[in-house]
Amino acid sequence: MNRTWLQQFTAPSARQHCSARFHQLFLPRKADNTCLDTTLNTHATMSTTTSSLLDLPPELILEIHDRLALDALLALKLTHPRLNRIIRLDRQRWQTTLSHCSRRAIRIYLAPSTAKASHRYCKICTATIPVSMFDSSAGSACIQTPLTDGSKNIVQLPPGICALHVSRLTRVIRTRTMGSNEWVSKQSKLCTHCANVQEWAKCGCKCDSCAVEIVTTYIRYLNNTKECQQYRFWRDTGAYKDGDGQIWVRETVINEGNRNSVIDLPVRSESDEATTKKRPSRRSYSPSSGSD
Repeated sequence: MNRTWLQQFTAPSARQHCSARFHQLFLPRKADNTCLDTTLNTHATMSTTTSSLLDLPPELILEIHDRLALDALLALKLTHPRLNRIIRLDRQRWQTTLSHCSRRAIRIYLAPSTAKASHRYCKICTATIPVSMFDSSAGSACIQTPLTDGSKNIVQLPPGICALHVSRLTRVIRTRTMGSNEWVSKQSKLCTHCANVQEWAKCGCKCDSCAVEIVTTYIRYLNNTKECQQYRFWRDTGAYKDGDGQIWVRETVINEGNRNSVIDLPVRSESDEATTKKRPSRRSYSPSSGSD
């Protein structure tokens, strides 16, 4: 639904009550009423009580209906009994070529629910799995330590994605010698259909209904070939009583003589770059240190 269509719909030739209702629900409120179309001035004293999509007249719902992809239309229809009554699925629209994302979404919407209270649907697995798997600590990419509060997620997972896919949120980027050598977290955009972080991989979806989630991603900038042979996340909540704690990454390192050792590296938030907040430094790991 673009702004050009919105301007056409709210033109003087449109019915005034539908235009006013659309402005009330979907456009930012203006402090200066003179910027509104003169056809809407008679509605300046309308009630400011909270409204929702369900309050729209059928004519306006059908205007929205005509501009939705088939899978989005079906999702809207199944949202509420009133919308189910108003929205009719045109048989001709089912004969159009649908994208992979649309077909998958429609199959999910129309499938009978067989999920138990102990299970939840994972968007990437496309299957129902135990609820416990939606805690990142249940995946192999994270570890629990005595310093970790078991009630807190170690890595923040996007809604509807289980712990089996933590690796989709991480990336190793090699830098030059003496270049950056650290873990950094940042906010990125994730396509909820193909589950690709848009900065790292081009979204392969060719549909009109792909949604984007803002997720926390974790990047390892690496300037050598010895560190980061393997890595697992853990969270230190022992020294951070007022917050979620500090995320660390336990890495396997190849030393001289091809012997393995382990180090713990803190994850720095990209938003801390311009702050004077004291950052924890890397440290060697030993089982007697109490962090295992």
